[in-house]
Amino acid sequence: MTMKKAFLIASSIAAIATPQALAANVATFGKEAISVKEYKQAVEDLGERGDMVKNNNQVRTQFLNHMIDNTLLSEEAKKEKLQNSDRYKKMVEAARKEILSRLYVEQYIEANTKPEKLKEYFKNNKKQFSNKEVRASHILLKEADKELAEKVLKEAKGGADFAELAKKHSTGPSKSRGGDLNYFGPGRMVPAFEKAAFSTAKDKVHPELVKTQFGWHIIKVTDVRGGDDVKFEDKKDQVEQTIKRNGRKDLIEELRKKANVKVNESVLNEIKF
Repeated sequence: MTMKKAFLIASSIAAIATPQALAANVATFGKEAISVKEYKQAVEDLGERGDMVKNNNQVRTQFLNHMIDNTLLSEEAKKEKLQNSDRYKKMVEAARKEILSRLYVEQYIEANTKPEKLKEYFKNNKKQFSNKEVRASHILLKEADKELAEKVLKEAKGGADFAELAKKHSTGPSKSRGGDLNYFGPGRMVPAFEKAAFSTAKDKVHPELVKTQFGWHIIKVTDVRGGDDVKFEDKKDQVEQTIKRNGRKDLIEELRKKANVKVNESVLNEIKF
């Protein structure tokens, strides 16, 4: 073999073994391989959850191992022809529904985070993005104690010392502070409580009992600060994050209402397994 030919062969082998060439696959096993392109696509398919993989090398390795393990197991399953089983077909159908629902939610959120949609959402929900904060105190009573709650509400509206009523009757953790919850802005409290607090004037007791999953609330607003004069440009990012965070919930509520969903709790609870 001439020296020139030997040099060309050695150069070819070196080129094949360069880090750039090896990096084409992030893992190889048996006859299988996971390419950089496949790995990146799998991470992108995770949506927002993929950020953990992108930003943490340890999680990157864990996710790659998850892909390798799934591939190894699925290849063994194919040898056993499990793909022909009824259970496999049912699981595929269930997965198909999950994937379709996820894709539809992603499409819905993408459509509703376009500039014109962001402005529309801001316009229709401007109070949600206001800088207004209220300071309120509340008296919390159990759901079963509605009669007592109505009695205490009447006393509070009649001018009784609200802090003393809270210390005497409230079952909430703010009881020792006379019911004081300090200042809070939009989105900090459960919807029914927030709506009542923000619609009540300073130094006034909300005229009705407010029911939440925690029980009955008697609410007094003790101070108000800030205002509702906010501009879209200053809240654009917040509007977008709100839609992304609540998009699935809002979409499902809309679809369930349209479909007139009714759940028969008695039948559900009587199912035997």
